[in-house]
Amino acid sequence: MNNQHIYCSGPLFCPEEIAGMQAISQILEQSGYTTFLPHRDGLEAYVLKLIHTPLNTQILGIRDYIDQAIFALDIYQIVRCCQAIVVNLNGRTPDEGAIVEASIAFSCSKPVLFYKNDSRAPFYGRDNAMVLGLSCYPIETDLNTIPKRLDHIFKQTSHTEAPYSLNGSLLKTIALGEKIWKIMKPFHIIQRKTTQQIQHLVQQIIESCETFSDRIDH
Repeated sequence: MNNQHIYCSGPLFCPEEIAGMQAISQILEQSGYTTFLPHRDGLEAYVLKLIHTPLNTQILGIRDYIDQAIFALDIYQIVRCCQAIVVNLNGRTPDEGAIVEASIAFSCSKPVLFYKNDSRAPFYGRDNAMVLGLSCYPIETDLNTIPKRLDHIFKQTSHTEAPYSLNGSLLKTIALGEKIWKIMKPFHIIQRKTTQQIQHLVQQIIESCETFSDRIDH
């Protein structure tokens, strides 16, 4: 059983993209890894369902807080919780959010592994050099080879985390992400979540973001 936790990053804007990300997570979990899948484990699973409910983010003016919370939680997972990130590059162009996540992992000396079985690419079959440079490993084109590649990466790298420095803004964002994750953890064990429970969760997160913003402003 592996004890490494892997962040799964990629596009999540249609059923096909969601299925592709679930396939990546599933193949890793079948090989003993644990994974963080944003649309399953993050805030997206809850808050996006409320956009067209009485807790409409535009009406209550909380959309900025929701975006801030999603960003903070994902950064916390990448920097503090995960030992590597697997990035799905499939699509006409790579997902913008995934490239930001890969860049943050790269800056923290976390292994970045790309997966792509899509022939589309902007530069004669190749992706942008600034994207490809985030990983020092060959691009995986077969789902089944991803766990083996990660096994090799972890065997070749030190068990101690490489040193890296974090600036003040990043540290504050990580602290907010950790607070949000602690709020969410008890909620994960509830099998059938009611709208009222989800609204309560979102309200707690909004209050955390409001406190966070007040500290920055002052």
